[in-house]
Amino acid sequence: KLRQAWSGTLIVLFQPAEERGTGAQAMVDDGLYDETRHNIPVPDFVLGQHVMAMRAGSVGSRVGTIMAGADSMKITLFGVGGHGSQPHRTIDPAVMAAHVVVRLQTVVSREMHPSDTAVLTVGSLRAGQTENIIVDSAEIGVDIRSVRPETRAKLLAAIRRIVEAECAASGATVPPVFRMTRHLPTTVNDEAMMKTLARCFAAHFGDSFDANIPTTNYRRGLLDPGNVAGPAGLWEQHLAQGRVDDIPANHTARFAPVIQPTLRTGVDALCVAALAFLIRVENGGVKL
Repeated sequence: KLRQAWSGTLIVLFQPAEERGTGAQAMVDDGLYDETRHNIPVPDFVLGQHVMAMRAGSVGSRVGTIMAGADSMKITLFGVGGHGSQPHRTIDPAVMAAHVVVRLQTVVSREMHPSDTAVLTVGSLRAGQTENIIVDSAEIGVDIRSVRPETRAKLLAAIRRIVEAECAASGATVPPVFRMTRHLPTTVNDEAMMKTLARCFAAHFGDSFDANIPTTNYRRGLLDPGNVAGPAGLWEQHLAQGRVDDIPANHTARFAPVIQPTLRTGVDALCVAALAFLIRVENGGVKL
């Protein structure tokens, strides 16, 4: 019914490997915009969307910084392996890694300004498979989130300083190896674009749209449809009890978005957003 009311080209992309943050770049590298490959036109506007643990049927976004940047790395610590009955003949990388993990917990709490956005997470630690063997190496998986470039640099420097110092303190003869596994820059919503979307969303969703959701350390899209509901109103129950943080969040085994109205709201949000820029000027659209 609206086909005659809008003009332009609408491109719909489904990003693979979103969880690892590598899908979008892989699509570009595969010739997304290459005339001899997929020949997708370069867009004037890009809209992204991600489900979040919010009230089902609600939508949120904000002007400016909406997502922190993310960096992940694998750190390999080298010791000297041996039998568990003769620890004096070894340099135990498991103990080394344990000290590193504990020490890294102080980077944000003791080295970063309280008002700065910074998160440091040790997501994995691997060292050996057998109870009575001291292995030669251990691997730590570290993830950081930051908004300012200065904060990112400080976090990375602190990680390297702590790891290298612990290796030296443990008597390791082989230096640690740092391998970056991903880097995702801070996402900043364009002010003019977001103001246009906010006006359209407010008209369509009413009180279910929040134009100023907090900046988050999640990696997510420009628009966030909420997904939390249930037969007895799960969100309302937890809100009344002060237990909203108990609702399972993204990337947990218990994260189970309710299908409706989440799916319908997400589709509506993308349609409203697209029409905000594709609707003909004479019909009230944005003049490009």
